[in-house]
Amino acid sequence: MKKSLKLSAFVLLAVSLTACTEAAVKNTSLAEVNKKELPPVHEDYSSNWWKDQPNGNADTNTDWNGEGWILSSNEVSNGVAIADIKTGNVVKYIQSSGTPHHIHLNKKQTWAFATQRYGTSVLAINMETLESHNIDFPGFENAPAPQHMTMSRDGKYAFTSLNGVGAVGMIDANNAELIKVFKDVGKKPRDLNVTPDGKKLFVSLQAEPFITVIDIETGEMRKLERTTTDYGKGTGSGLDMSNDGKYVAVSNTADNEVALYDAKSEKLLKKFGDIPKPVNVSFMGNTHILATGNRNDGSISIMDADKLKFIHTIKTGPGTNIPYLGPDGYWYTSQNGAGYLTVMDPEDNFKIVRKIWGVQNIHWLSWSPDGSMVFGSNWGDKTLTKIDLTKKKDFRTTIPVGLNPNGIAIKTNVPKELLVKYQQEQNAEEATRIKKASTLIFPKARDVNEEAFLGTCLQCHDIGRIMRNNSKGAEAWTSVVDRMKGNGAKMNDEQRQQIIDYLASDQHKSLSIQTELEAELSKEKQDKNNK
Repeated sequence: MKKSLKLSAFVLLAVSLTACTEAAVKNTSLAEVNKKELPPVHEDYSSNWWKDQPNGNADTNTDWNGEGWILSSNEVSNGVAIADIKTGNVVKYIQSSGTPHHIHLNKKQTWAFATQRYGTSVLAINMETLESHNIDFPGFENAPAPQHMTMSRDGKYAFTSLNGVGAVGMIDANNAELIKVFKDVGKKPRDLNVTPDGKKLFVSLQAEPFITVIDIETGEMRKLERTTTDYGKGTGSGLDMSNDGKYVAVSNTADNEVALYDAKSEKLLKKFGDIPKPVNVSFMGNTHILATGNRNDGSISIMDADKLKFIHTIKTGPGTNIPYLGPDGYWYTSQNGAGYLTVMDPEDNFKIVRKIWGVQNIHWLSWSPDGSMVFGSNWGDKTLTKIDLTKKKDFRTTIPVGLNPNGIAIKTNVPKELLVKYQQEQNAEEATRIKKASTLIFPKARDVNEEAFLGTCLQCHDIGRIMRNNSKGAEAWTSVVDRMKGNGAKMNDEQRQQIIDYLASDQHKSLSIQTELEAELSKEKQDKNNK
């Protein structure tokens, strides 16, 4: 009997081991089938970590282990989210005092800076303690409205365009303290770039016919003419510098052209025309090939700076925002008006080889140091999309962060004990805060025009800009509504006219739109003041 039991146990064990082995082989085979080999990081690739629209951080470790945190500035929630890359678990949610637009990490990844474009300050986050404070810019009657930010190549300084007061703030990037402010730069400064030697700062201006060059040590400024067109209240005007500091390019959006300068002599080299309303302009990686994001036209235009030659314009999809050179050597474009990003092969006449779907209005892209992952902000949604480029299928996951995420940044040197802490268990309190920050409270529509506005404007990033916009009359609002449409807001011709009529009536100024979290915090503050 005992012998029979032992034999039965042996048979069961053998069957069990066989089953486990077959399952393991099957799982391994499936994993191998789904595996996609990546090419080495392209020789011309750059994360551009110092630029005002970077596509990665300063980490150059191509053996990255997939661990870290991702940060997101969420414009409609008015807050910054930090999440674990591997699990998507919430690490922390910070409600800010303004509207966080872009977010940057310094070279050491010890501080994060969020520009608050409708506020008075830059939000600084200590990435070791996760405590935060505001960096203010005193001495102005109006709100400074920090918009974009760039870093010096040595990692010591951050510069932010104070779009509301025509100035540039200079910040100690390693101590998160204001150093000084360059005033009278010009109306509505937008993009900035520092020369590799850290001596000169080039600034584009949305409402001026020139760009400004600042001598950082002395504060001396020079104006470089870019157009004779009156840019009125401001439009477009993206700017970029080649990574070797040889060229500077600026989008003359209202003129349908790009102006190219020699950065050393500060002389205008050429104006490339017939470019449909360019906004963002980018040198592709470490090359002198230049590409623009033409949002209204849904295309990119390509130029060779060395040859002073226009190459051609290619349709890539609605609301084309930023062109990037990816680590794999392909070109990628983020699409403000579509749920996908576009991939092109520059070696095959810029042929579109793939469209990778996310959720909605993929606005900003950022790659991991080894190029195995790319992250996109779903502008108009409440998530980020994580794309695993090493997989053929099931390569997409979403990370909840808050309403209308714009800028994103990746921290890849998180201490192991902190990684483990947030991976093992969800931070329920912070997860609840993100859920509340992702839920809007607004009143019932009072008429059909308001119904069209409320049902449409929340699909794009522009609600904050619209609520603060001082445009008057139907003509002025028409361009704003058309920009909403270009950024992904779905509307037919009747709804478009209803929204224009509604905004022109100024009825929207009596609306109160906030998230559940903002309402809760406001009530807490009111109760505290009443005690």
